[in-house]
Amino acid sequence: MGPGEQDNDVLLLVVVSLICATLLGILEFGSTKSAVAARPTVVASEEPVRVILPFKPNTTPSQR
Repeated sequence: MGPGEQDNDVLLLVVVSLICATLLGILEFGSTKSAVAARPTVVASEEPVRVILPFKPNTTPSQR
């Protein structure tokens, strides 16, 4: 009288999830941060952005 088929499916899902999480943890622990990640990044550009509102589709492309 072992576990039912549905219980086996859940058990398989749990085992595969634990194996994947373990592999991901090992890979993340072993990886090193590069020098590129240590440099500060630019969050926003200083250039002004041109915004045109509201949008009107060009229904007559021959007339510009």
